[in-house]
Amino acid sequence: MKLNIRKVQKPFIWLAAGLAVLIATSFIVFSYPVRTTPFVKAIDASDQKAGSAKIIATPVSYSVKEDFKNSNVELPKHDFGSLQVSKSKVNRGIQLLAKQGHVQGQYVAPDQTRMVYLVQRLQQEEKDAWAQVELVSVDPQTQQMLIEPIGFTYTNGEQLEAALQSTGLSGFVSNDEFLYTTVKNEHDEWVYLLNKFNFTHKTVTPVMELFRYSYTDNNNKPPVIYCSQLSPDKTHLFVRDSRNGIVSYDLGTGEAKLSSSDSNEVKPGEYFELLEDNGIALYSASRYQSDVLWVDLNTGVRRQPFIAEQGFVEVGMDVKGKIMYYNFTNDRMPENIMMSDKQGLLLPNGVQMTDFQGNPTKRFSLSKDAKEKLEFGGYSESKKAVLLHKFTVAMNGNGQPYKKTSGWLLGDMNTGSMTLLNKIDVPDNWDKKDILFGKVALSAVVHSAQEQVFVNFLDNSYYMSRWKTHQVQLLQDEDIVIYQDDLQKRVFVSSFTRPDLVVAALNYKKYNWDNNKFSLLNGHWLTRYQKQPEGDKLYFFQWN
Repeated sequence: MKLNIRKVQKPFIWLAAGLAVLIATSFIVFSYPVRTTPFVKAIDASDQKAGSAKIIATPVSYSVKEDFKNSNVELPKHDFGSLQVSKSKVNRGIQLLAKQGHVQGQYVAPDQTRMVYLVQRLQQEEKDAWAQVELVSVDPQTQQMLIEPIGFTYTNGEQLEAALQSTGLSGFVSNDEFLYTTVKNEHDEWVYLLNKFNFTHKTVTPVMELFRYSYTDNNNKPPVIYCSQLSPDKTHLFVRDSRNGIVSYDLGTGEAKLSSSDSNEVKPGEYFELLEDNGIALYSASRYQSDVLWVDLNTGVRRQPFIAEQGFVEVGMDVKGKIMYYNFTNDRMPENIMMSDKQGLLLPNGVQMTDFQGNPTKRFSLSKDAKEKLEFGGYSESKKAVLLHKFTVAMNGNGQPYKKTSGWLLGDMNTGSMTLLNKIDVPDNWDKKDILFGKVALSAVVHSAQEQVFVNFLDNSYYMSRWKTHQVQLLQDEDIVIYQDDLQKRVFVSSFTRPDLVVAALNYKKYNWDNNKFSLLNGHWLTRYQKQPEGDKLYFFQWN
């Protein structure tokens, strides 16, 4: 069971799925008054309490393997041995093979010099099963590697997947420590814990007990922790699990605030997004609905800031995490959503900008009788400008609907006015500090149907990229734009000053990737992993 979660991270981090949020606008020098909406009030959750967690008052560091052996003498044992990770050189990089180990999570350390992987190993013997999770930390620049077990779980049935899914990194306390959830055995019970790992001392220390489950109870399914996240101020833990739904725990007292009990089951068509750096979680049982639940990870306070909207809403944040917005429609007619078997695309009438509490700021829209639509395309914090994409709905040669661009605009966050941009064919004398990148999806059927533009604020012009690219990574200080091609086999490098010129940086065709999870580290290192039956391979490539 997997969630549709996008974690928005620092500019150097690629997580699959996510960085293709940006784009769009058209411009005609319109000026509309800002729609006035009362400031958002928090929902009273004082009477909604989940079971409080147990703070470990006098925590003692422990070895996960030795603890299982010594504390559960009656349970069957299995020794996985040390995780063997072999290293070999590849063209312009390093390959690591985790023998019989499989990556269940990858994370970039705060200093962006090393990757942290959680690697699992399984053993099944008739009705007994064991799982061991190792931390594998790799610094490609120094080629230093750390391997330490951080989780060990036994079950007498076919429930091990629940324990594995419940083990995941919650957040870095510092560059030297991180918190993570895991499941350990205490006789016939699973104890769902929040632990802390220290890189320097190589220690595992319990922080908080979330809840327990008897795995001998065949009448109930074991709880699953879908995700957990440390709040930006490091005082609360956000958890979504199959027992309580969405809960916020106070790390000082263990007090739990229940935000949404009906979120305990992952449902088809739901909307759930975790914006970790900004301390926001968003949830709705159905996508595009105005009853989106907005949870503040720092306080556990929940809101429904868009409930007054009469149409559909599509909440988003710009790629650098500087501003929130939502695309909106004027009504809830079915034709406002472009649907396919794989996904849906909203066809908005305008864009409402908000602050990080969900309160409305500037609103951009065309006249209500306009045939065109308007959606968010990107944002510049330094220029206080929103990139807007203006389009109509047309049919292609195969009879499939798509967004036909009729213009790009810049919306002024100070005045609310909009300015139409002029299209150019060749960028000339551009300065990287004056450029904004934008991107929109054009079709619900064809994933590669996207439009990407570079906007020059000095002359209100834009250049439309010719390349079919995904997972664009922006390193504006270095004047670097990194693309992944449509088939996820190659990586290209371009620039803000000459976006019409593209150079192939790395060719990955021979690796036949089965996932699109990239990350960037300092020193121009790009990381990727590949699932293999005998053990996953971890790659570190250096590009110029």
